[in-house]
Amino acid sequence: MDRNRIKLIIAMVSGVAVLALGFFLGVQPQLTAASTAAEQKSTVDQQNEGIRATVEQLIAENEGLSGLEAERDAKLASVPDAPDMPSLIRQLDQMAGEAGTMVTSFTAADPVSYAAPASATAPAAAAAPAEGTESSEGTDGDAAAAAAAPAEAALPTAPATVTDPAVTPANFSTIAVTVDIKGSYDQALDFVDRLQKGPRLFLVTAITSSEPEEGDQTAEGQTWTVGGLVFVMQDGETAPADGDATTTAPTQAEGTDEGTDTTASGR
Repeated sequence: MDRNRIKLIIAMVSGVAVLALGFFLGVQPQLTAASTAAEQKSTVDQQNEGIRATVEQLIAENEGLSGLEAERDAKLASVPDAPDMPSLIRQLDQMAGEAGTMVTSFTAADPVSYAAPASATAPAAAAAPAEGTESSEGTDGDAAAAAAAPAEAALPTAPATVTDPAVTPANFSTIAVTVDIKGSYDQALDFVDRLQKGPRLFLVTAITSSEPEEGDQTAEGQTWTVGGLVFVMQDGETAPADGDATTTAPTQAEGTDEGTDTTASGR
């Protein structure tokens, strides 16, 4: 092999080595950096999409904030943090006027602390035979009768009671309320319907009626007594004590001919 050919081979090998070294030292790092940058860009784009969706959701929720605030205020008004009987009387008066009837008497009892209902318990086991009785005597005849008799149906059980742990006797109380109105049957039904759908949560527990007074034999002269419960939910740690006369004395508004009491309807 002549000398020029050896030099050519050495030059070619050197060129290949330079190219390979240049690729690994110059091009490869750039390609790796470009690939890493592309992956980072994809990750950032995904994060931006998530942030954009969150911002759009927050904007939509902010547009409905006024509706949520109105719903919150309505719920707070339905179960206020104080008895507020004067406000309740005004509501009753307004509902009675809309129903075409008249409130003649209003009475509110003292608040009573909430008591969580007991959970349903399993039915009691069948009673065992009384002591001193003979269990073997007459077994054959009783066994035949028992075999012929149909199996006794299982007693139904009430579902387990579910309560909110945030509602406790310390912050929740009930107030028994009695309202007397004067009007016809249809007017009384209308009043009760408005009462159950009013701004203050009112649980109707009893409705009774009495005959018209002597000299007033019309249907509009009939008296209806509506009993129920209103509720108080306090934000603090302590609810009004049962029978606390300083803050929860019974409120009464009656309409009488003598004019000694205040008529709840303002008439």
